[in-house]
Amino acid sequence: MNKTILSTTLALGLGVTLAGQADASAFTNDDVQIDKAHLADLAMNHQDKLNAAPIQEGAYDYEFDYNGYHFDFESNGSTWTWKYFTEGYAPAAAPAVTAPAAIAPVQAPVTQTAPVAQTTTYKAPVSYQAPVQTYTAPKAATTQTSTSGVSVNAHLQVIAQRESGGNIRAINPDSGAAGKYQFLQSTWDMVAPAGWVGKSPASAPESVQDAAAVKLYNEYGAQHWVTA
Repeated sequence: MNKTILSTTLALGLGVTLAGQADASAFTNDDVQIDKAHLADLAMNHQDKLNAAPIQEGAYDYEFDYNGYHFDFESNGSTWTWKYFTEGYAPAAAPAVTAPAAIAPVQAPVTQTAPVAQTTTYKAPVSYQAPVQTYTAPKAATTQTSTSGVSVNAHLQVIAQRESGGNIRAINPDSGAAGKYQFLQSTWDMVAPAGWVGKSPASAPESVQDAAAVKLYNEYGAQHWVTA
C-alpha cells in the first residue's frame, strides 16, 4: 500500500491508502459510537495499520476534533483515506487513489557475467651484483737483523735507504736532520738511549741509531718520516 504525506507548517499528517481487507470490528457507521481516542492514536502513532486496511468494511465518513487536532477518515467501499492536522488548518483535499487492476510482475535483473580475470605477470628487476673487491692486508713487516746486530724490520730498512742511503753520518744542512734515519734533534732526544740525549744522532754508533729507530717505530709508527 502507498502512503502520501502532505506537510506544511501547520499540517501534522495526511495518509492515503489503497483498497484492502477491512478489519475494524470495534467500529460502526454510527458516529456516536466511534472511538475517537483509538482513531486518533492510529493516525498519530500507527499509520502502517491505517495504510494496510480501512478501519471497517463498506463506506464511512468519520470527521471529528480531538485534543486540538482535526481527524478525517473516509471510504467509498473500495478506496479509503485518512488525515489529521491542527484545528483551523484546511488542506486541499487529496484525491482518492484507486487500487491498480494488477501489479506488474517484477522483472528480475539481467544476469551480468563477471569479467574474465586478467593475469598480469610481474617481472622482477634484474638483480645488481656489486663487483667483487678483494682487499689484501699488508704483510707484516719482516724483522731482519741489520749489520749493527739490532733487529730492524724491512720497512725501517727502506726508510733508512730513502732518508740517508744508509749513511749513519749523514746530516741535512737545511733541516738539521742527522744520522741513518735523519732524526730531528727533538725526536732523537725522545728515543735515544741514556747517554746520547742531547748529542747529535750522527755521532752515535749504528746500533744505537737502529735501536732508537726501532723504538720510535714501535711506539709511534712511521709518521715521523715523510719518506715512509
